[in-house]
Amino acid sequence: MSFTAKPGFCVASLLDKAGFLGQFDRASLSWENRLREEKEADMQTPVTEIDQMIVQLNEFILPSSLMESFDVYREESVKSAARRFNDAQLSWFLDMLNRFRGPDDRKDSLVDIFDPGMYTCDHPAWEAAPGTRIEMPALTSEVARFVDRNSEFAEIAREEINEFRDHAETYADEELLGLAHIAAAALVDQGKFFHGREEAIRYLALNASAVLEDLWATDDTLWKNAPVRQIQFEDMVAKRKADLLKAESTRPNFEEKDFACYSEDEVRRFAFDIRNLFLTDHAKHLAICTRCQTRLESWTKLVEKFEQSTFTHKGRADA
Repeated sequence: MSFTAKPGFCVASLLDKAGFLGQFDRASLSWENRLREEKEADMQTPVTEIDQMIVQLNEFILPSSLMESFDVYREESVKSAARRFNDAQLSWFLDMLNRFRGPDDRKDSLVDIFDPGMYTCDHPAWEAAPGTRIEMPALTSEVARFVDRNSEFAEIAREEINEFRDHAETYADEELLGLAHIAAAALVDQGKFFHGREEAIRYLALNASAVLEDLWATDDTLWKNAPVRQIQFEDMVAKRKADLLKAESTRPNFEEKDFACYSEDEVRRFAFDIRNLFLTDHAKHLAICTRCQTRLESWTKLVEKFEQSTFTHKGRADA
């Protein structure tokens, strides 16, 4: 589970639909590529402004639920833990872990591999307001401490640990310990320390194992019977608001009013004509709020269904 904004429909598609905005190349959008000439800068359209923010400010998206807040905290924790390694080393770690998982279970990032939110699609935190405390299932490495040594889980675990040891053979102790530290950050395994290579190997193997994930998906009884984790973490909404307000590199600058969500009347008005959004001084909010993006998407779909129904009805009447 990786927390990223999904504004494609609400922003990109809707803005394309509003014909007066014209066409643009999203791939080229970048704050570093902003037009520097004042005359050219004045030609920037509202859609370019919003799309640039979405592409470049994903790290400032405001969490709209408890689970999103937790996921944002995870990602920032991983960034902090990974600073000791360069991009090449992190890519090697990801490649090694994907080879261990197998060709059918590859992941795009270390955050995705060590994801404590797997199989929590029905977790109440998805609907709960942003907060700083969450209850999560036990980690696989913790479940392993309670299972019967002759159980299917224990047999698979031993095999996975041995296989991972082979994959990690060429890595130095400090590299494996560093990777285990990254894994603990992604899993929000607070206060976890490792006392040697073998302990790191066991932790990485159990928590990255695609085979044990499949076992969990088939029967999660062992995980449900293990003690749940009570996790306290930082207020990520407040932190991201503070980051946006003080960031000097972002354009346009954000103000307190930009954090206020749209009213239901505003969402309906924007859904019927997205141009109304850019007639307000509140357009920047859409780039940082997944809740309002989702609301606008839902209303826009309703409007499109209504328009299609009306068109079909008229077509039949004329026929």
